[in-house]
Amino acid sequence: MKHSQLVHLLSKQPQSIDNQGATQMSTPRANQQSQQTLTLPHKLNTLSTAYSKEQRQVTEGNEDFEVQKIKDLQNRLISRCTTLEFLIQVITTNKNQLNSLPTIQKIEQLLLSIVNTIQNTTKNEIQLGFLNRQQKKTSVFNKQVLKKEADLFDRNKSLQQEVEINSSRSNKLIEENLKLQKQLKSEKNLNEINIKKINALEKRIEFIVSNDINIFEMRSNLTILMKENEQLKRDLERKNQEVERIQGKLNQYQLVVSRLQKTIDNLRKKNDDDEIRGFIKKDDIELLMNFKIPQNLDFRIVCQKLDHQNLLNDLCEKGVINTLQQISQQSQEVQKQQITYYCNQLLSFKEFSERLNQLLLQMEEFSNCQTIEDLIFNVNRQLPQVFKCETAKLWLLDTKNGLLYSYLETRQQIKALQDKGLVADTFKMYQAQNISQKPKKAIIYRLNDNEQAEYGKSALILPIFCIGQNIIRGSLIILNSEQEQFSFDEEYFGIIISSFLGIILQRLVDKESWLIAQKYRSLMNNQLTEILRSKDKQIASERIRQSFKKIFGFQIIQFYFVDNDKMISFVDGKEQQFSLDYGLAGMAVRNKQRYIVNDIKRSVNFNPKVDLISILPVFIQPLLNKQDVVIGVVETCLKNKLSIDMEREHLLEVSENLFGIEEPLTSQLQSYVELLAGTLSNIKF
Repeated sequence: MKHSQLVHLLSKQPQSIDNQGATQMSTPRANQQSQQTLTLPHKLNTLSTAYSKEQRQVTEGNEDFEVQKIKDLQNRLISRCTTLEFLIQVITTNKNQLNSLPTIQKIEQLLLSIVNTIQNTTKNEIQLGFLNRQQKKTSVFNKQVLKKEADLFDRNKSLQQEVEINSSRSNKLIEENLKLQKQLKSEKNLNEINIKKINALEKRIEFIVSNDINIFEMRSNLTILMKENEQLKRDLERKNQEVERIQGKLNQYQLVVSRLQKTIDNLRKKNDDDEIRGFIKKDDIELLMNFKIPQNLDFRIVCQKLDHQNLLNDLCEKGVINTLQQISQQSQEVQKQQITYYCNQLLSFKEFSERLNQLLLQMEEFSNCQTIEDLIFNVNRQLPQVFKCETAKLWLLDTKNGLLYSYLETRQQIKALQDKGLVADTFKMYQAQNISQKPKKAIIYRLNDNEQAEYGKSALILPIFCIGQNIIRGSLIILNSEQEQFSFDEEYFGIIISSFLGIILQRLVDKESWLIAQKYRSLMNNQLTEILRSKDKQIASERIRQSFKKIFGFQIIQFYFVDNDKMISFVDGKEQQFSLDYGLAGMAVRNKQRYIVNDIKRSVNFNPKVDLISILPVFIQPLLNKQDVVIGVVETCLKNKLSIDMEREHLLEVSENLFGIEEPLTSQLQSYVELLAGTLSNIKF
């Protein structure tokens, strides 16, 4: 607004009052002025509020130097708006005094300054928006850089793992190379020794030939010497066995001597004769040393002090009435002590019988378990109640890798070392252990990422014998009794449950082994049935190969039908005929004999067109019908283990009388080939 226009507007106010009347015009004019007074500050306040909101958002995003400048400009704008509002109020209230020119100029300058400030603020807002966009671009770029850095870090980590794997493989190859070099060196030494022996024999032969020695007499002498040598070998082997047996007994005697020495040391510390005799009798009753269920419960009496033993023996021998008469003759204090002791023993026997009954109920529940995993889980969960201890775990030996395994409450399998800790002593000495004081040696070493030692303040370690009493198949480890140590009662319970668990384990193992044998018998019958349904020789030949693969796991099989002095094979739908003079297969047909060739390539009769080419031993057997006529021949490579044997390895041990499992591989092959010959004899092609 220009200066002249402001003067003109202010100068028109008295004229409007004179023409229209002060009373009539004052109200509209006042309303107009009040509206102007309210409108301008309201707009400025709205602008200030909106700007302050935008400014607050910018400040929250990035508090830098430009934002601080804009805040200062905002404060200046707000102060000037306040000054403008004040001037408008002055104009409204003292409009007669505003006719002077200097006041109007000040207002005009103030308004122009406000306009400039708003323009500068707008420019700063534009610049601030540009800076915000730049900042967002920078933030996006930084995120991309961080993501790429994370990808590179993961890739570097994977490459490091590959380097470690390759390093471990290299170390293994180096170790194998060293072993092979040692083996080669030993074989060289052995060859040199054999060469020396051969040279010596050649010299002896030359000596014999040159001196015309009686060959028959020498042979008889040599035969006598060989017999004497064999007899000496048998005597030596028998003496070695005797030495081993004596050494085993010596070790047992040493253990007994060490125990007796400890007992003697304890006895020397005691001055009371009654306690000494009590200790001697207590040492005579060693449940864990015998590790078998005792014939009676006299150990509960013998383990008492001598006075208490006499009281219990009197009660058993004299009866209740005579014992009461004997007690009545004692003093009141002695009567009180003896009656208290009898009552305590009664409560002790009651608790003993209740725990034994609870153990029998749990043993009945254990006998209903259908798998080894269920048995281990139930034993670990229920036995702590009987033994009044913190934990009880049944560890079984995995014969495949030599580790012990058990299960947690979540049925997660855990593993431990069998040859380390106190549990290793149980496996080595075939002896149970009752550890009363916190040992320095760990009870067992669990395997997580590394070896984790497990200790306890008291422990009862019991072996589990599965077959007979000569091989330990596991161990029951009971830790941390509520008392200072595990009592004779708990040793007695441990012997009972260990014997019972051995029986259950043997039953479960025999059951699973029988199921495996049945599975493979069924598989064999199914394969023979499929072969019997063959319509022609080509289909039968293919099914015969498949049967060897499924039953025995063999991948390389060669089968020939024999007809009119020809061996006929069907491979990939093509028929090929060979003479019986070809290869080891033809020799087996001609001779009607079974052969096992260790190195088939070195055989004189080997023919690569007919025979298999393998570094493994090759099994060759002709198929004979009831008329003793060869109708076929089969060749296959022998391997160390059958599929059934590999599946059996997951068990602890199996019975030795199960058909199809304990038989040698060659016997099983021969039996199956005989069944196969009978099947082919009943097929009319």
